[in-house]
Amino acid sequence: MVIKDELIKAINFMKWIKPDVRSFLPGLLGIMLINAFGALFGVGMAITSKHMIDYAVAGELRYAGIVGAAFGGIIIINLLLGIAGSLLSVRVSEAFSNAMRQRFFNRLLQTEWLPLSGYHSGDLITRLTSDVGNITNCIVSVIPGIFALGVQLTASFVTLLYYEPRLAVIAFVLGPSTVLFSRIFGSKLKKLNIKVQESESLYRSNIQEAIQNFIIIKAFGLEKHHRDVLQGLHQNRMEWILKKNKMTLSANMIISTGFWTGYLVAFGWGIVRLSQKAISFGTLTAFLTLVQQVQAPFVGLSRTFPQIIAMLASTERLQELEKMALEKREGQIPKLTDVGISFRQVSFYYSEEKETPVLDKITLDIAPGEIVALVGPSGVGKTTLIRLLLALLRPSKGEVYFTDHAGERYEVTSATRDWITYVPQGNTLFSGTIADNLRSGKLNATFTEMEKALRAACAWDFIQELSNGLNTVIGEDGHGLSEGQAQRIAIARAFLKKAPVMILDEATSALDLETEIKVLQAVKDFSSRCTCLLITHRQTALKMCSRVMTIDNGRLSIEPRLSIESR
Repeated sequence: MVIKDELIKAINFMKWIKPDVRSFLPGLLGIMLINAFGALFGVGMAITSKHMIDYAVAGELRYAGIVGAAFGGIIIINLLLGIAGSLLSVRVSEAFSNAMRQRFFNRLLQTEWLPLSGYHSGDLITRLTSDVGNITNCIVSVIPGIFALGVQLTASFVTLLYYEPRLAVIAFVLGPSTVLFSRIFGSKLKKLNIKVQESESLYRSNIQEAIQNFIIIKAFGLEKHHRDVLQGLHQNRMEWILKKNKMTLSANMIISTGFWTGYLVAFGWGIVRLSQKAISFGTLTAFLTLVQQVQAPFVGLSRTFPQIIAMLASTERLQELEKMALEKREGQIPKLTDVGISFRQVSFYYSEEKETPVLDKITLDIAPGEIVALVGPSGVGKTTLIRLLLALLRPSKGEVYFTDHAGERYEVTSATRDWITYVPQGNTLFSGTIADNLRSGKLNATFTEMEKALRAACAWDFIQELSNGLNTVIGEDGHGLSEGQAQRIAIARAFLKKAPVMILDEATSALDLETEIKVLQAVKDFSSRCTCLLITHRQTALKMCSRVMTIDNGRLSIEPRLSIESR
């Protein structure tokens, strides 16, 4: 039953990995052939060394020299094959690991936002690096290595069988015992591998968060606390690593005992046969070498089990990511210039218990070209409403859809994001040049288009003062820019997309009043062609809106125009 389960797991793994492996088969076959030739040359070295010694003992130095030259040639060819195999392995390994990371990165990009947000970014990075590395090592190194071990075992056994059948059988019988012993440790090693990877995720996540929040750590004097926390996570990780290594060392000790037992049997057998003058000195050396090469594949196979187990544990961790639901995407959508927004009895719950809705039976229509504001205290559901529009969340009840000028309805999906341009709250710039960040809004944006968008966002003047202008490199989270400057670049990026719906989430919170008025006028001019939804608490922004909507206790209320003007 256990063997059947293992076979099913192996078959399922091969089906799962097949899309990634297919394009790398030529390279993998090349690695396997190089390793196989290396194994055959190892047997050839045993045979040539036998004849070289026998000729030398017999005083036939001429023949011993010829065989010695052949022996040297085999060594040189084996070294060259080793270099070729190493270069090919590195190339295939890097390409294969990149293909796997691309596969899972693309999968994460298409995964629904809510379940994905439950994973720490450090954990996801560990899965895309360390876990992918374990699988790559197994595919590129371990499996070709197992094939080479099989070739080595067959060639060595046949050769030893030719010289001494009984010794060949003894060596072959002793070999599988090492595999059986290593299999006993398999399930425990797999659990320990998972624990090691989980502790690695926690360790990386803590470092990543600390680096991102150095200002908070320094401001609150938390340096020692975070050092202690990191040391605790390191200690936890070290404990799991040591447990895993102890288990591996125990298995290796038993395997090595079996290997040396076989070697001593061969040595003793050879001494007895030599004393009986049944074999030559050369044959004795061949015996010792060939017995090693018969048993070495079994030992090698046993020692690959920890790597295979690590691969299976990493596979489970990556397959866990594939269980998350994918975003809904309804193919192509038409190119529209006038788009409205509609909510119909929309409720949303973050909790599965559905006790208190964040949004409760919201019904709302925003006409094409209308500018409306959304206000309310923090945590009342404003961001949730935006996430529903961006199809990052699905409504628990009700419908959210866009409309066109003819009244056609389009359900909100990931595809309808093409109709939205967005300025999120906070600093959302990438590391790279300012031009690179602007082209996130339009990948093929020209210099003229970027200049126009930056002028509209009141950002052109300060960029002109930078030594490299648009090619100025900024750091992570816009390092090197003020909050207001980063915010204006984000607004310019949104202008470049030229979508029929614009969402601004506290987009002017870091601007002074004069700059805010200019930017809001640009938004209004831009919005004359699109629908605009603003989340803001600034009175300047509210006065440019036709309506102000308030969320309180999950309910939506709409403030009339006269009330806005009297603010």
